[in-house]
Amino acid sequence: MNFFFSIKPIPLLLLIILVGCSGERLIPTKGPDGEPGSELNFAQFDDIPIPIGSSLNHKDSIIISKKKSWLGRLVFDSNKKQLWIFDFFRNELPKFGWKKLSEVRADYSILNYTNEERLASIQIFPNAIIGSTVSITVTETEN
Repeated sequence: MNFFFSIKPIPLLLLIILVGCSGERLIPTKGPDGEPGSELNFAQFDDIPIPIGSSLNHKDSIIISKKKSWLGRLVFDSNKKQLWIFDFFRNELPKFGWKKLSEVRADYSILNYTNEERLASIQIFPNAIIGSTVSITVTETEN
């Protein structure tokens, strides 16, 4: 007998309806160390200053590792202008132990800093209407 014909049509139909109605809730959110179901939040990033009033972009942020310190990409939106965000990081990163490697203030700004065995590259993009989008990528450096 064919496998397809051995399945009862009503349970199969119910299964299809349940899966179809559940939508994105079946897809786990990546959190630290890729643990399903643990949602990212700013409290997990205590070694990087975050401007007050920022909102985390869960879709574009991904944390690859959090064994010693976190590695990955943190993306957030701020209601502050690009130049304000640039000055914020320039003033606050040294207070968190980060040392400047390079900075470029332009149409979109880039700041590169190092802290122990990690490199942080911060890109600041002005939003079309108000505020800025910030992408912080942290990687390990070779010793």
